[in-house]
Amino acid sequence: MTYIPKPNSGTLWPNMTKSNPNQPDMRGDLILDRALIKKLLDLSDTDLIKVSISGWKKNLAGKDCVSLAASEPYVRAEDPAPKQSAAQEVDDEDIPF
Repeated sequence: MTYIPKPNSGTLWPNMTKSNPNQPDMRGDLILDRALIKKLLDLSDTDLIKVSISGWKKNLAGKDCVSLAASEPYVRAEDPAPKQSAAQEVDDEDIPF
């Protein structure tokens, strides 16, 4: 049975054919759907595209691997501007000088 990842996910498997230290320890595929790729392109204003990746150690089909999920980069919401207290809300016309 072949493992087929869901869209925007993938798997890294140990590289069992590693014959020298320059070869990767793990190999695999990441499957991205067109909608995510288009969104990532739209979000970037440079030639570099950032993709957030998460990984989980798993055992699939009796083999240890790292299961991956890809998504658009997390963007922290800007903190709202602090509200002015009533004491700070002063109209210039209220100042006597």
